[in-house]
Amino acid sequence: MLILIVTTDRGELLTLTTCIERQNHASITTESAKSALRIIDKEQIGLILLNLNGSSSQAAEFVRTVQLLEKQPPVIVMSQKPNMEDAIEMMKAGAHDFWIKPIEPQRLTKTIDWFVGKYEKQNQCPVSIHPQIITNNPAMLRLKEIARRVASSTATVFIQGESGTGKELFARYLHQHSERRNGPFIALNCAALPESLIESELFGHEKGAFTGAVKAKEGKFELANSGTLFLDEVTEIPVHLQPKLLRVLQENEVDRVGGKYPIPIDVRVVASTNRAIEEAVRGGQFRKDLYYRLNVIPLKLTPLRDRREDIPFLCEHLLQKYNALHKCCITRLSPEAMQTLAEYSWPGNVRELENVVQRAMLLSQNRVISREDLIFDQALQESRADIELMSIDEMEKLMIEKALLNCDGNRTRAAEILGISVRTLRNKLSLYAEQTGQQSP
Repeated sequence: MLILIVTTDRGELLTLTTCIERQNHASITTESAKSALRIIDKEQIGLILLNLNGSSSQAAEFVRTVQLLEKQPPVIVMSQKPNMEDAIEMMKAGAHDFWIKPIEPQRLTKTIDWFVGKYEKQNQCPVSIHPQIITNNPAMLRLKEIARRVASSTATVFIQGESGTGKELFARYLHQHSERRNGPFIALNCAALPESLIESELFGHEKGAFTGAVKAKEGKFELANSGTLFLDEVTEIPVHLQPKLLRVLQENEVDRVGGKYPIPIDVRVVASTNRAIEEAVRGGQFRKDLYYRLNVIPLKLTPLRDRREDIPFLCEHLLQKYNALHKCCITRLSPEAMQTLAEYSWPGNVRELENVVQRAMLLSQNRVISREDLIFDQALQESRADIELMSIDEMEKLMIEKALLNCDGNRTRAAEILGISVRTLRNKLSLYAEQTGQQSP
């Protein structure tokens, strides 16, 4: 099960993630409700742990927003203070439970077990399942067939490709078509971690191994035991740690930081990079022997600009996905809109296509997406470069006014575009009306 933790408390985060990992479940962490909603949209979240470290009304608003989503993972609100009013407000908003910190690991363990049992009975345990690999491109179909053939082997797979081409999709495809499919799939973005944390995250550490190591921690290799470990952006691992990674791959055992004895593991490794790996090897940023050890099965993904025949099929899939998610009723893209998509260069690949289509579906006032509804990521970045500096409050008001203008005053659609609830939008409009002495629209 994939568990989302929303907190800014580092100590609490370590306690929760350690407990979750010991049960062979995965976790995603974020510090804000806004980014949490984006994660819920993209991932199959089974449980949300929300730290009440700010306004209780904002936390309740987040809980209510989750209840309106197509995917409605249960929310457990955690509070430092035993406030009865907060508890009642959260439960009325739709929270599953209200816990007082510190959280006992045994309580969290039992709760996770209960939810897993519930989902298994319903035959819908929310694991992090990859979207379907949609392609009719001959090169991509060959890669998909290679991945299917080698899925059940223990050979390492090295996936190369630009950002947004679907490297993690292929990693999950390999896992789900292997005999390890019932084991854990653990993903680690090596570029997202500070250099000081990578060794501990990969290999784990013993209690007292360094300042702050108050308890032993399993690394990602141990957590992925009997399953698959996906090392995303593996070329970002510091050179001084690459020999240790090479040894794990060769010996099938891992040495924790501060550990006395190696720990045997059974892990299938899939690695990826968006860099030109040969140049990194020649430049000394990546060890040649590690490259050859990872590159047993190479998969080089085709960028979207070289597989434009897939764009109509991808768009059809995205229309179905976001019609259900946003409760839209978009039937198709106009021929002019489809032609525009076919002619675009797609620097952000399939990920950018998904952004453009979802954005157009929310902005369109008709059932057919027109060329005018298409706003590309590149255009947004260029417009941001010219944006005038202003206060956060002024920017917020400007965005609300623009969203309402694009939606002809439809508050529900405007709130969806802005990523807020209709209630929040209504409150903001009332505030602006009070400030100007006008009646709220």
